[in-house]
Amino acid sequence: MKRKSKGIDRSQPLYDGSVFKVMLLAAVLLVLSTTLIGAVSYRITQNEIVKKLKSQELGTIAKSVSSRVEERIGRAVETATMLADDPLIIEWVKGGEQDARLGEGILAKLRSIPDELDYTTASVLSNETKHYWSDHGLLKTVSPGDPDDDWFFRVVSAGRKTTVNIDWNDKLKDTFVFTDILIGDVRNPLGVAAVGMSLKALSADFASYRYGEDSHLWMVGKDGSIYLSDRFEQAGRNISEYLSPEVQRKLAAADPGQELLLEEKDQEGQLMDMISRPIPSMGTRLLVLVPRSETVGFLSAIRIQTTVAVLFTMGIIVFFFYYVSRKLANPYKQALRINEQLERIVADRTRELERKNREMTDSILYANRIQQTVLPSGASLERAFAGHWVVWKPRDVVGGDFYWTKEVGGVKWVAVGDCTGHGVPGALMTMLVVSLLSRIADQGDNDSPAGVLRKLNHLLKQTLNQTDPEGLTDDGLDLGLCFVRGAEVTFAGAGIAVYISDSAGVRMVKGDKQKIGYRRTPADFEYENHPLPADPDAAYYLASDGVVDQNGGAKNLSLGRTRLMTWLESMRQHPLPEQRLIFERNLAAYMGAESQRDDIVLLAFRSRYSKAG
Repeated sequence: MKRKSKGIDRSQPLYDGSVFKVMLLAAVLLVLSTTLIGAVSYRITQNEIVKKLKSQELGTIAKSVSSRVEERIGRAVETATMLADDPLIIEWVKGGEQDARLGEGILAKLRSIPDELDYTTASVLSNETKHYWSDHGLLKTVSPGDPDDDWFFRVVSAGRKTTVNIDWNDKLKDTFVFTDILIGDVRNPLGVAAVGMSLKALSADFASYRYGEDSHLWMVGKDGSIYLSDRFEQAGRNISEYLSPEVQRKLAAADPGQELLLEEKDQEGQLMDMISRPIPSMGTRLLVLVPRSETVGFLSAIRIQTTVAVLFTMGIIVFFFYYVSRKLANPYKQALRINEQLERIVADRTRELERKNREMTDSILYANRIQQTVLPSGASLERAFAGHWVVWKPRDVVGGDFYWTKEVGGVKWVAVGDCTGHGVPGALMTMLVVSLLSRIADQGDNDSPAGVLRKLNHLLKQTLNQTDPEGLTDDGLDLGLCFVRGAEVTFAGAGIAVYISDSAGVRMVKGDKQKIGYRRTPADFEYENHPLPADPDAAYYLASDGVVDQNGGAKNLSLGRTRLMTWLESMRQHPLPEQRLIFERNLAAYMGAESQRDDIVLLAFRSRYSKAG
């Protein structure tokens, strides 16, 4: 009889059934965890998508569309106001429309508005003769007894300068907006100047903002009439055909100026997310409806993919546990320890980077506050000038453009500068230049802006050690400087021009091409003074090249000096406080989706001797 040998039996596996059970249990738990995480992630993703739709995308669509409508109405109001304030029209209406030659010119103007400005009609109605003149000539004499003429008598008696009416024309299958402006005193108007336009073209714009195939955009009146739709065939119908009674009741009960976010079911039981945004100028509301299925429809594909991924993961996990249990138990533990160490190191580095980033951001934000302290305050500009406005837009949080003013011996100094660089380097240059300008002003030995520029050029080259051709830096700036003595203004510029707007129009006076402070600029360069005509009603504009170099428009070209002068010409009849809003609106529209290329500053002012506001 043989004895059994001692030691390990190599024919038996290195693990028993309990190891496999533990492995299997761990695999099942991981698969369940993965499934649960996938389900929770799916639900969170769905909720976040709906939340984003409600909090951002619906509002953005509604705001964009209503802005397009308001812009059209605003241009119509401006055009009608131009007619109402036209001295020739006022004179013609006061004279009972008897001046035939004057009337021919006015009719020509009325005809030019639909031809050139994309309006349907332009008209003038006399409150005295009741004559109704349009771009087609004398149409009729309005009468209180004619229902078609009721609108005229309502506008005249309303006591409001501006009235906007919107109407759906069933015969022409189109929505029309009529902008009516009273001529003369609103309490006793001479008549009404009106501009009418079709909104049919806006239907195509509406369609371009559509969220999906089954979404809707409507502009509706108080009675539920659809004036505009992303589907033109729906215009002229009533909103009750598309919304449930519950939604209609909520819209009717809402405050006219209130924006509403609703989550309702439509007449077919489909869940809808909707925003209702008022358009005050027209007394209408903009409705944007997006089916929930369009918002989260793509998640069904994610759900299927997640399920496949879970099943695939299950197989990978089982194999992984089997492999680890047989081959890599000890190395795996070691790898886990190394991984934990690496994670701690990464976490520490991440916290350090976050801290440094926060400190850097805080520093830049504080630098912005410091930079703004050296810029003139609104109160100081009001004391210095009869009227002013300024647009200061650094490309980054801080920048290299600045504006500055100081009074020295009864002479007001006002400057706009564009220093080398952007961001923090540019901001440091502005602080240095403002300090040097204040130093020159306090010395009191400069009696002309050209002398100040020459002195600044010399000091800046000295300060930055740029008199040496082999220096480390080659920094400088463009500068436009005006001396204001009463109604007299003297200008000198280095790379910056001044724009003058007065009764003769808008014109530009260029400065010298030589910049300030650069190594290639001679230290003794003599800049030229430009005495400007003593017009107490003139407005002066100093702008950095960030304005004219900004790209945009349909062809993505630079704005340019010619277009800027055209803008200034168009703003000439507006008071200075209104001009800033007009300029910023024009600039934003021109830039569109383009980012800001450079720091921007534009300063406008009138002297204290000005008669204008």
